[in-house]
Amino acid sequence: MHLYINPSKCVACTHCVPFCPTGAIQIVSEGGRSFARVDEDKCVECWICYRVARCPKDAIEPTPPEKMPFERRLKFFFASATAVWPETGMAGRGTEEMKTNDVTGRFKFGEIGFSLDMGRPTGVGVRVSDIEKVCRAIAPYVTFEPENPVTKLLIDPRTGEVRDPKLRNVYLLSAVVEAKAPKELASKVLQIVKEVSKELNTVISVGLVSRVKPDGEPEAFEVLRQLGIEPRPNMKINIGLGKPFIGWE
Repeated sequence: MHLYINPSKCVACTHCVPFCPTGAIQIVSEGGRSFARVDEDKCVECWICYRVARCPKDAIEPTPPEKMPFERRLKFFFASATAVWPETGMAGRGTEEMKTNDVTGRFKFGEIGFSLDMGRPTGVGVRVSDIEKVCRAIAPYVTFEPENPVTKLLIDPRTGEVRDPKLRNVYLLSAVVEAKAPKELASKVLQIVKEVSKELNTVISVGLVSRVKPDGEPEAFEVLRQLGIEPRPNMKINIGLGKPFIGWE
């Protein structure tokens, strides 16, 4: 079961068509009438057509997540910023660890965090098979974030292999691979990501996370300079009000 447009209600007004980020809604003609139909493969269960387009005939009928087969439910959770993952108890495509590191201390001095945002800008999308290619390529050199939804799909984080081969063809709105590595291996990981990206049918936005040294420079800058990459800082700083400060190590 998946998001469904009821042909007996639809009048082919096309109001919903431009709202679909993946172009999954098409107008078809059958039996002497026209109506909108959802491409089950391209649909990522984001429900933007249902929530935003506001069908004048109430023809858009989403299936509740609890009634979806696992593959469809996977699409729904990766497309939602508010739905809470049963496996992690958290909402969204990733964790907050990369934005609240001064509170959680997940990334320590001498470690570089990686945020590999796959499938965005919205509309590009990503197959689980492409996510697996990236995970398998970097697995020998990184530690995957245990509470990340992508990590939960892996049969063994040490290999980066997806636990169920049937998932490989599932098309998602986007996904974020989160991992970390010792600083001395970080440049190698970035080079691997660059090489494997040539084999993918999607795009990757690479983000780095690191502690800031006492002189005010993030450790990640050292890694980027080794590769001749000009840093483009986009810092999110959480001052940790109400929680103990970890302090310098």
